[in-house]
Parts: sequence; C-alpha cells; structure tokens
Amino acid sequence: MQHFTRNLIAAAALALLAGCAATGDTTGEEQTGVQQDATAEQGITAQPGQDAYSYPYGQAPLQQDAYDTSGGVADAGGQTGGGQAGQAVAGSGAAVSADRIIYFAFDSSEIPSESQAVISANARALTGNARIITQLEGHTDERGSREYNIALGERRANAVRQAMIAMGVSPQQIRVVSYGEERPAAGGQSEQSYALNRRVEIIY
Repeated sequence: MQHFTRNLIAAAALALLAGCAATGDTTGEEQTGVQQDATAEQGITAQPGQDAYSYPYGQAPLQQDAYDTSGGVADAGGQTGGGQAGQAVAGSGAAVSADRIIYFAFDSSEIPSESQAVISANARALTGNARIITQLEGHTDERGSREYNIALGERRANAVRQAMIAMGVSPQQIRVVSYGEERPAAGGQSEQSYALNRRVEIIY
C-alpha cells in the first residue's frame, strides 16, 4: 500500500509540473519584455514593455559611447562637443543642438506647443530611416528630491516618446533614460539656469 501511495504522489507531482509547463506562463525577463543585461546589475530599473532606465544617484554613466551627438565634428585634438549658444552639453561632453531639445515648465511633463515642431522634425527623421535608434534623455532642475526628479525626468521623456509614436515612429526605435538632476545643462541657481535644465534631449 505504501509503494502504491508513493507512486501516486510522484505521478501527481509530475502531472502538476507538466501542466504548469504546458500553460505557456513565463516569468522574469520574458514576461516584462525587458532584456536583462549588465545594466540590471548596476541598479538600473526598466519599465515593462520599454527600454527605460533610471539611474540611482551618483551612478549614472559618465559617457554614452554608443552615441555621437556632435554630428561627427571633432576639434583639432579629436574631441567632439564643447557647447555653443543654443546647445546643451551631453554627459560625454558632446553638444546637443537646439533642434533636439524640448524644454519643460517647472514640475511638468506636458510638452509645450512651441516644442511640437522639434518633435515632429525628429519623428520624420526616424520614420524615414527605421534603422536609426534614438535615446530620449529626461532631465530636471535641482529642486525636489533625487528620486522625484528621476521619476519626473522619465515622465518627460515618456511624453516625448508617446508624441513620436503618435507621429508614426516605431516604439522599437526609441529608448528612454532619466538622469533627473544629475546632468545639468547650466550651472547656478537662477530661474534661467533651472529653465535650461528642465529638458528632454533627443540623442541619435
């Protein structure tokens, strides 16, 4: 009798495992659609269904080696960037031109009407070449907590992402990153500096 009971329990356990495997349920990486890579080990978080990264304070990468935001222009020493009027300086030191920056009001992720032309022009460039992948970098001024600013920067970048998708850009061409207050475009604590720091940069 004990031998029969043991065999019955083993058969029930195998049937249960086979039934779970046949349901097609997935967990972890497959369920969210987000690839696990080295960034996950660095404390970077991603939202399900998109490539969105939020960096803990002080751990944002200092360079974006995958992106040349200078348009290929280098100085005599081979360095790119330098920043000019109407440009923000990205983390790698390369200047981002004004036609790739969307500025926001204080504590807002609503896209201003005057920025629609910038988004539209960049959306046309992306729909014209499906091989281009862009990164939308959300930034804030220094007011507010670090955590709040990371979330606000991400909301701003996601607002631009949604506008581009509505204009026909494939979601697979857009990555969203929030740096919060960690990469200011302008130093100082004046309203003018704060206004320059509340932005989303469109990086190709």
